[in-house]
Amino acid sequence: MDRISRDVCVVGSGIAGLCAATAAAEAGASVTLVCQGALCSGSSFAGTTWGLGMVGPRTPAPEDVEAFVRAVQGPGGSKARDAYVRALGNGFHGALERFRAMGAVIEDVEPGHGDDRAYVPCFGSEVQDWHGFHALASVQGLRNQLCKAEVDVTHHAEVVSLLHDPADGAVAGVLALVGPQSSPLVVRAGATVLATGGAAAALSPTLASPLARGTGLVMATDEGATCGNLGYGQVMAGILTKGRPAVFNEKVWGLTRLVKDGRDVFDLAGVSPARAREALEAHSWHGPYSRQRVSRLVEESVAAVGGTCEAVVDRPEGEVQPFVATYMDWLEETHGLSWGEPMPLALFHQASNGGVRCDVDGWTRVPGLYAAGEVAPVFAVDRLGGIASATAMVFGLAAGGAAARSAATRRQEGRDLCFRGEDGAPQAVSSLEGLSPDGAAALGGALAGRLRTGAHDLVRAAMDEAGSPF
Repeated sequence: MDRISRDVCVVGSGIAGLCAATAAAEAGASVTLVCQGALCSGSSFAGTTWGLGMVGPRTPAPEDVEAFVRAVQGPGGSKARDAYVRALGNGFHGALERFRAMGAVIEDVEPGHGDDRAYVPCFGSEVQDWHGFHALASVQGLRNQLCKAEVDVTHHAEVVSLLHDPADGAVAGVLALVGPQSSPLVVRAGATVLATGGAAAALSPTLASPLARGTGLVMATDEGATCGNLGYGQVMAGILTKGRPAVFNEKVWGLTRLVKDGRDVFDLAGVSPARAREALEAHSWHGPYSRQRVSRLVEESVAAVGGTCEAVVDRPEGEVQPFVATYMDWLEETHGLSWGEPMPLALFHQASNGGVRCDVDGWTRVPGLYAAGEVAPVFAVDRLGGIASATAMVFGLAAGGAAARSAATRRQEGRDLCFRGEDGAPQAVSSLEGLSPDGAAALGGALAGRLRTGAHDLVRAAMDEAGSPF
């Protein structure tokens, strides 16, 4: 069994994890990053669409931050906590420049187009500051930055339990199973940051990265953290391709016809043509399903005919809107699908709007435990498009810095730590000594299975309580 000791351990290597690890290292902490896939993985790097957006206030000016706060709280309602949203708005521009300096490839709005209505985010009514994040083009630069910051990386390692100090209950690192042999790795750390992503992959079918199974939710609650708003997840339409499903971009809904076995889907679902047109036009302003808007009739009609149908996108006369043109070009280049062709469409769980409760620095109220990104989001019922990526960036940086400060105040004692066994009860780390390879593999499977089952049950129960139709 391998053991390492660092000031800070970060779990996950999406936007939040990369930002947290870099910020902790820049604050002077020794940092190890443990991720289940390759370095730079998770939903941000899954490649299910042509690009990701990041949205924030138009400028750092107080009046623009206030407008942004109102824009976030409109669809999120009272569940979008004021202090958290303000921290996002005030931190956005500084965080964006830090992320760019880390090697992220950021596409800015072309000069002179800052007032273009195309940059009104999903569920918003006002133009905001919008930037594109090109995830795959950013991978090498972000990896180089971690190397420059001297962050140790252990990839292809599944974290199956947080560790805690039995003396005071503080989280003190992680237990991971590494590689195909599930070799145990104990990481002792003064502070731990969960950046494990959301829980959409705990449900089926899903558009999310297979790594987004919600296991971080269970690990956090094991140690006394609380979760909120888990009943509100994003459901999105996706195109069934030869590979992974592709997100159906919201901007094309107004140009789309939905057909099932040669008949109009809305007609089959008992929705009038006028109401169907209203729903499709409304949906062209946001991608995910919304229980609050007439656009809900799109997904609910598809669900009523079995959850699958064919989508036909008709090319409009004249100039094609830039976002639509970019998406359709990507769809043809990547998947060979084009205008006017029937595309097999289905409904998928895509992202989480709820998760671990924490403060603006990512602290979960459990000593030694921080969280950032989709495992600990700011929103609830609906969320602005581009806010998930912005949240991961802003609060990933904040959590990494806070974890480094916390670790500096905690002594690394030599006491035997505990992990959570198959039944969730504490077991001493020393009990892993001398474990055979077969025993390690069996243990890893049991612990991972407990977390995945627990995440599914936790989220499914919350969705049922909230009255989700999916």
